[in-house]
Amino acid sequence: MIGYIEGIFLCLSSDRLKDQGWLRRLMFAPVCAALSAFIVSLCFTLSLTPAYSQTPPASSISQEDSVLKGLNALKQHRLDEALDAFTAAEQRYPSDANVRNFRGIVLAQLGRNEEAAAEYQEAIRLEPKNKDAYRNLGFLRWTERRYGEAREALTRAVSLFPDDSFAHYYLGRVQLDTQQFTEALRELKLPGVSWPADPDFLIQVATGYEAIGKRADACEPLNELLKLPLDDTQSARVASLLLNVQQNEKAIELLTKSSTRQLAGSGSWVQFDLALAYLLSGRAEQAVEQGNSHLELLRKTKAKPNEMAPAWSLVGLAYARLGHGTLAVEALRQAATLDPHREEGWLNLTRELMELGRYAEAISAAEKGIAANPNSYVLQLRLGAASLAAGQYHDAERVFRSLADAGDPLPTSYIGLAQVLLREGRAEDAVSELSAARERIGSNFLINYFLGLSLDRAAKRTEAITAFQEALRLNPDSSEANLGLGKSTLAVGRIGEAIAALREAVRLAPGNAQAQRLLSQAYRRIGDTKNAAKYAETSAETSSVPETDLLGDFLLPAWRMPEQSKRE
Repeated sequence: MIGYIEGIFLCLSSDRLKDQGWLRRLMFAPVCAALSAFIVSLCFTLSLTPAYSQTPPASSISQEDSVLKGLNALKQHRLDEALDAFTAAEQRYPSDANVRNFRGIVLAQLGRNEEAAAEYQEAIRLEPKNKDAYRNLGFLRWTERRYGEAREALTRAVSLFPDDSFAHYYLGRVQLDTQQFTEALRELKLPGVSWPADPDFLIQVATGYEAIGKRADACEPLNELLKLPLDDTQSARVASLLLNVQQNEKAIELLTKSSTRQLAGSGSWVQFDLALAYLLSGRAEQAVEQGNSHLELLRKTKAKPNEMAPAWSLVGLAYARLGHGTLAVEALRQAATLDPHREEGWLNLTRELMELGRYAEAISAAEKGIAANPNSYVLQLRLGAASLAAGQYHDAERVFRSLADAGDPLPTSYIGLAQVLLREGRAEDAVSELSAARERIGSNFLINYFLGLSLDRAAKRTEAITAFQEALRLNPDSSEANLGLGKSTLAVGRIGEAIAALREAVRLAPGNAQAQRLLSQAYRRIGDTKNAAKYAETSAETSSVPETDLLGDFLLPAWRMPEQSKRE
């Protein structure tokens, strides 16, 4: 763990001390003993050169006495006395980079940061390869959150001394704080770089691993965190990270422990987070129970309506997960009504209504949501989707076209418009709209995929093949685009290409019955009865694909942190 002296910048590295003649001349006995005791107390192992036999000049002894006095005062945290001593040494020897560096350390400890930085910079000017001054400057700027300057100084220190674990560690901290996670973790995982048992730091590390997709590596700092005492905010953050890396039981256990520490009526945040943890773990019944307990607590404490909305949303999502559609709608309607300016509430409500086939209610709810959030792009899209699902094609076209005409930079509204036109049998119009969209927003997987579908529906299969090929160039792992390509190539008699595309579609989505049926037809057309029968039988079987996404496209309420709980 980085200790106090490392916190004053690990200034006394052995190579810097050994290189100075004035320090060599300090090796006469009682001075040598005093300095050695001081350095050992700083946890440094120094290999000092043998003492000279000649007597040093009086001026050197005077300077060395000032430095030794300053070092001893610094060790005992007598900062004013240390500053006086190093100031005296600097006045006598203004060109000595090490004295400048020591004085900078004291100034930093006194909170006189700009003066300290000036001393480090002067030390660097006097001795451009003085790595101690670079890392001290870097550390100082890191404490001030001046990350650009900190990164520059620490990078220079590392270049001068590649094995400097201190410089690598704090360079990693700079990168961590600026969310340059790949670079940060590369520095922090170098040999010799040790990590402090500091919860906030370990949380940052775990967050970094999770952000770059290395969830298995995130488990190491998370397991260390579970061994440390955590405050409420840290417990909530660790529980959230544990859920993100599928360590569900550990998250629930941690939150349960936090709940036992809360005073009666004060644990609003932990009740909510525990309910959310149950929901994310697939334990929907316990999520309902815990969520209702949380709502009861909010009622007793006379919480504001917008404070109750996330809890109603959570309970509604849990009911939806259990398949209790009516109860889910009631809870989600409460959430949307209590906090009408939160668009996620309306999105969840309309999503569940559409799932239940209650399209008229979904349209009405979307319109209410838009009235409360007139600039909501996603609610406009939801209104269009609900109108399309309800067969109200004129209304759906009006919604999607208004978004497209407004210059939508995303492909979503153009695709919605194309689907309306295809439903109405207007494939040529869909081709025209999607082609214009591609010109406007650039080549995009979804635009090309739906353009391929529209061209195929318009019987322009050669052009459809080109569109599907472009879609696959942008997203080679799309089973749907491979299916579309296979269907179009099969229709024009390019059997070999069709078989290749359809086999890839089946590989990517083994339960895709349509791809299997078309593949059976393709093999039959070339006389391969064995494979034709194989895929015909497979397509007739009922595929059973394990469900891995517990909540589909529902929008979860935000994780609660203790400071957000107004009554704690």
